[in-house]
Amino acid sequence: MRKILMSLVMVIATVVLVAGATKSVFSDQEEIADNTISTGTLALTLNHSAGKPFSIDNAYPGFVSDWEYLDIFNAPFPAVAGQLPFEANMSINKTGGSDALWNYIRIEMKTSGNDSDCTNNDAGEKTIHNGLANTFVNGTVVSDIAYWSLANEDDLSGPPDNIRAGFTERICQRVGVDNSADNTVQGQSVTFTEVVDAVQDND
Repeated sequence: MRKILMSLVMVIATVVLVAGATKSVFSDQEEIADNTISTGTLALTLNHSAGKPFSIDNAYPGFVSDWEYLDIFNAPFPAVAGQLPFEANMSINKTGGSDALWNYIRIEMKTSGNDSDCTNNDAGEKTIHNGLANTFVNGTVVSDIAYWSLANEDDLSGPPDNIRAGFTERICQRVGVDNSADNTVQGQSVTFTEVVDAVQDND
């Protein structure tokens, strides 16, 4: 037992001596200073043709308006300069008037295609919706490459569902009253709002 205790004392003493004999070593340090992160801005502006908002009197079953348009700008003006690409989502909401008439309102919506003309049926024009207004799917992404060709993807600069900063998309629209409308909607009116949401696009 005494031998074991003596061995233990020697081991402890050796450890203490080794720890006390630790030598200094050279060292060096570098740093990367002033790391900064700032957020970009996202800015949506809408412009529209003289015929919008639609204001139509004396419509009838089968009536169809002329083509009008709205332009979705990704911050075209320096005063509200946007820097980030965004997806443009669109919704159509009835805000007043006759529920019966709303059930017969038709909306045709397409992109202007390879130019800004809504009427020449060029190859780039793509239909977004052509049917009853109450069947339009709110939140529809209207900046999808399947619908437009001017705002972003012609130069393969980004994902196919956004409008990059400084670019524009033109949406052509016309409205009407479905052929199936009957006498129950005579003398009635309805109002609706078109909403465009710009949503930051990270992909």
